[in-house]
Amino acid sequence: MIAMAHRLHALSADFELHYCCSRRDQAGFLDDLAAVPWRDRVTEHFSDEGNRADLDAIIPAYTGGYHLYTCGPDRFMSAVMDAGAGREWPEEALHLEYFSVPEAPDYENYDFTLKLARSDREIEVKADQAATDALLAAGIHVDVKCSDGICGVCKCGVLSGEVEHRDYVLSKAQREDSMILCQSRATEENGLLEIDL
Repeated sequence: MIAMAHRLHALSADFELHYCCSRRDQAGFLDDLAAVPWRDRVTEHFSDEGNRADLDAIIPAYTGGYHLYTCGPDRFMSAVMDAGAGREWPEEALHLEYFSVPEAPDYENYDFTLKLARSDREIEVKADQAATDALLAAGIHVDVKCSDGICGVCKCGVLSGEVEHRDYVLSKAQREDSMILCQSRATEENGLLEIDL
């Protein structure tokens, strides 16, 4: 979030950064935030000091082109997303960044095939293998960071096929034509996904 704020400041963009924590002595980056050139855009909220964040007051009604980002524990992020939705922020303008991987359902994995649209190659993905691993084993470079479906680095376009989305970053709209390769798979056994690689 700090890196994003630096970039927004460099672009002279309009933004606010709200830092929420139970207690000041548990908060990191306070010295860094005190020294940034955009310090006037930072508001600190510490529950034990009586200024707990009032999300309904902080989050304005949606303005076209604006985005709302949050990072933190699941309960906090859910509250931010609910407040944003209550102020009519569309799903594609709401963004989460997880500290850790949320608990996932018990999925059943199947073998499936990736068809690479740019070369017409087909890559078999075994039930015990991630699509990113199968691609890398076939000599196809894929950027991978978290391997848990929470960062979005391995996002790829999907041209055809039914995807079982197991990520935590794509919106419903993005899932229409994209997938996160490190976690998501074909919906059916021996399914075929044509991807933009």
